Amino acid sequence: RPPPTAATPGASPAARGAALLLLAVAASACAGRPDEPILSLLGGTLKKGDRVVLLRTLDPEGTRVGMVVDTASGKPELRIFERKGARDFALVHTAQQGDAFRNLSVEDVDGDGKDEIVVTWEGGHLEIVEVISQEDGRAYRSIFQNAGRQVEQRYGPAGQIEFWITSRTYDERAGEAPAYATTVYRFENGKYTETTTR
Repeated sequence: RPPPTAATPGASPAARGAALLLLAVAASACAGRPDEPILSLLGGTLKKGDRVVLLRTLDPEGTRVGMVVDTASGKPELRIFERKGARDFALVHTAQQGDAFRNLSVEDVDGDGKDEIVVTWEGGHLEIVEVISQEDGRAYRSIFQNAGRQVEQRYGPAGQIEFWITSRTYDERAGEAPAYATTVYRFENGKYTETTTR
């Protein structure tokens, strides 16, 4: 199988950056040990027509790995793997949102001292954000998902991440410019709260 390329004609800056990160991960693994188990994910889990756009570890120990793949159907998919034993990785979670992948980060979203996975996608004219959590080694689940014309990640006074999502309200009158409002979502007391600003 030919290696992924860092530059693809027509690829978005995010996709090109993800490809460069993928090559860096692969090069680092090859330099350290040719039979690095994480590299087996590239050939062992891809289907015909799949194209890897991101491959990264999700924890410092390297026991969890996130891979984003452009599938043959044209819809991107996030695949999360966990190390099982000394050399094997098992697929434990998948997610598909939107038509294009934008970014993946690891953040302590809810302030519990454990990192969650924050994924952003594009779908039509919308931006989509999803927060995926794993509790005490159990199954992964989505704890937040929303979309709007623009999604921003900011940090509140306590240093905790907030999502500022701007959407059209359709409150404008005939002949007026489109009206928009921004809703701020922050995690408080075990759940997301929202505040709307204009």
